[in-house]
Amino acid sequence: MSRTVTSPLKPSAQFATRAVAVDHVCDKDVAAWAALEARAIEPNAFLSPHFVIPAARFLTPDQTPLVLFVERTTSGGRELIGVGVFTEAAATYRTPVRRLVGYRSRYSLLSGLLLDRECAVQALETLLQFVRTSLPHCKAIELPLVRGDGPLIDAAGIAADASTHAPRVGKLDPRAILVMADCAAHLGEKTLAARFRDIDRRLRRLRERGHVAWRWHREEAATAEAVESFLSLEHMGWKGDEGSSLRSRPEDEAFFRAAVAGFASERRALFCEVTFDGVPIASMCNFIAGNVGFGFKIGWNPAFRSFSPALINELELMRQGPTSFSDIEYFDSGASASSFINELWLARHQMATICIPTGWVGASAIAVADWAALLKQHGRRIVKAVAAVRALESTKVDMPSSLKSHAVEA
Repeated sequence: MSRTVTSPLKPSAQFATRAVAVDHVCDKDVAAWAALEARAIEPNAFLSPHFVIPAARFLTPDQTPLVLFVERTTSGGRELIGVGVFTEAAATYRTPVRRLVGYRSRYSLLSGLLLDRECAVQALETLLQFVRTSLPHCKAIELPLVRGDGPLIDAAGIAADASTHAPRVGKLDPRAILVMADCAAHLGEKTLAARFRDIDRRLRRLRERGHVAWRWHREEAATAEAVESFLSLEHMGWKGDEGSSLRSRPEDEAFFRAAVAGFASERRALFCEVTFDGVPIASMCNFIAGNVGFGFKIGWNPAFRSFSPALINELELMRQGPTSFSDIEYFDSGASASSFINELWLARHQMATICIPTGWVGASAIAVADWAALLKQHGRRIVKAVAAVRALESTKVDMPSSLKSHAVEA
């Protein structure tokens, strides 16, 4: 599946969009797609071809995500300036229109778009125009789990304003990030002092029993060995017991190996390890896009549980990361609000689902759904308030008649 539509936006001859099924993306497109990651207005390893293509192949074989390539015509040929990966979703009560939804596998911790920072708005406008003309049954683009406070949503707002259809931004949820330039300040943070002392105490106890070291792997050859250690550690303990580790399912392990191989070929797979007498006892896997590291998964040996090797690993990243990874501005934890990492990483991004209408039909339907949800919410509050009043009234006890007579006599 491949077709090209030229956007009527001025200058119309400069921008075009192609739609290609993910299993038909050619090597040339993969190379251009990977190169765009470094220029993206909002880096996203989970939208890398090294992540998306293996995920679609091994994790969601029943789906065929559609890749939209937005290109700019130059004197030297075509230049890729935007990529979106989507599946279609039917109308729901909350979003009552058929729409394109940013592709996510069970290991995708972000969705979104890759837009060239030099022409992000033009790229998004061209993509929206393509959906309007070539996929007219889809009335909106929905992007779950994107930054609600980032440049992508700013570009979406500008592009939507051009057609007077503002995007819907859902509830904001905080996600921990680690800014490399702030690590020294965090390490000296008084509110974290007790936590760091406890981790250091565990580290000293571990060193009394053997040689402890922290190391990282980013070169392609070294990464291959790190993969085996990581898979083994991540499979230990409760993840293996519950069947949620990568090694628990052959297709998940195959996906992981393929994804790491793709990122590692460009020095963008990063493993950080704590070793005991030369043997890894904790490992974390990160994928790098642009100047951002994206946390993927961690693993640790439960035999060393009392020493908290996973926490030691995180603490050493804070201590040694700024000098070891000068090309990384920050790490995105990918963690939920209940994760342990929130105790150590103090900076936050706000995550949300955004929905961008492609025209007045989608915008009107979404606006009506939002009003209906608001009325329903207020209705529930009124019902609860009435129920509370009735409950209070039912607890009132009438004064016995004998007491009433005494009260009158008094």
